[in-house]
Amino acid sequence: MIYRKKDFLIVLTLLLALVLLPAANAAATTMVIIDEDINKAAGSLEIPDGTSVNGNVTLNLGELVVGGIVNGNVKSNMGQVTVDGYINGDVEANMGQVIINGNVAGDVMARMGEVVINGSVGGNLNADLGEVEVDGSVGGDIGSGFGELRITGIVGGDVNSRAGKVTITGIVEGDVILDQGVVELGPDAVVSGRVYVGRGMVNKTDTSIVGSVEIGEEVGISELQDPAPDEGYRFDGVDRDFADRIADRVVISVEDALSRFEFMPHRMRSPHWPYLPLPFVGIQGSVARGVINMLIMFALAALTFTLFPRQVKKVGAAVTERTGPVVGWGILAAALAIPLMIILAITIIGIPLIFVEIFFLAAAAILGYTGIASLVGERVVGASSSASMNPFGTLAIGVLIIGLISLIPILGWLVSMAVFILAIGAALVTRFGTNGREEIVTISSEPKE
Repeated sequence: MIYRKKDFLIVLTLLLALVLLPAANAAATTMVIIDEDINKAAGSLEIPDGTSVNGNVTLNLGELVVGGIVNGNVKSNMGQVTVDGYINGDVEANMGQVIINGNVAGDVMARMGEVVINGSVGGNLNADLGEVEVDGSVGGDIGSGFGELRITGIVGGDVNSRAGKVTITGIVEGDVILDQGVVELGPDAVVSGRVYVGRGMVNKTDTSIVGSVEIGEEVGISELQDPAPDEGYRFDGVDRDFADRIADRVVISVEDALSRFEFMPHRMRSPHWPYLPLPFVGIQGSVARGVINMLIMFALAALTFTLFPRQVKKVGAAVTERTGPVVGWGILAAALAIPLMIILAITIIGIPLIFVEIFFLAAAAILGYTGIASLVGERVVGASSSASMNPFGTLAIGVLIIGLISLIPILGWLVSMAVFILAIGAALVTRFGTNGREEIVTISSEPKE
């Protein structure tokens, strides 16, 4: 009787397996296939798990999530790209964050934004003006224009950086070349090739493994002016070519982003600048000008935040913590700007000082605007979600909100003037972000346990 029960259970199990396995296999193999390119102007775009796109995917102004498979290239402008699935092509992002948790078979190109590699990239990784963190693997080379580079995973090729800080606690199978800055080699760091720093220094632990270390001009940390980890890097004696290269990268990022937008029919575009509508009249012209202004302001704000993150935070905090002095100094500076120019223009000696005044006001306005845009983005993200967001993401949201409001007749002009006054005032009150309050006390309404 016992054997019969066992036989019965075995037969029942086999029958269930025969019935359920085909259904499970059919569900597992079911996949949505899209045999065309996907292009979206703005908003959120998701390629969910179980979806295969046989074409390219392009998104402007929004968040792009790839959970399935893309058999083509992925491009994004002013937004966040998250890859949890597979991309059998390249990834290109302008002014936004890139997070690779899955696999990218080709190259990854990011301009002005953070790049995080938790998965794998089969080709090269190139990033300009933004932080790069490689916790997964990169099969090719890594090129970083300006920003901190952290490698805790594996890099199959060389690592090249123009300026900033390169921290390695993982494996680099090629060379590490840094034009200006600091190379930190952790206890578990392995660099098969050489480590070369043109101007700066190399901090190497005893247990790290390196082929060779070369320094063109050894410079101490004090000369690199790195007073705080989150303040960014500023270099003494930076040559004109280096500054020009940074400016060129900003121009390339803006032009790449602008080239994705088509505001008017082809017959009304300039042959030299095809994405600008001519003439700038009517509602379409106003919207075109507004979008272009937003892209340019985001480029300037992203560059400012990359170079001076701590100063930007102090300036933004001053707007809410020291509103009275900020408004007062802003109105005073705006009211005296033109009269001061007239006074300087009266004398021949004072004429050159006019350009100094213009540069001073422009620098204050850009720094203040970046702080305000970041503050607005943080408030919006904080109100809508408890999750933290990348600083470039909050910055993009702030620029977008201020830009959209500026398009409203009358109200937009008043808001733009208010932002200008607050921006200059915040920069002056904090002395361009150098003497803001170090500690910010947050009062919580939640009862103590």
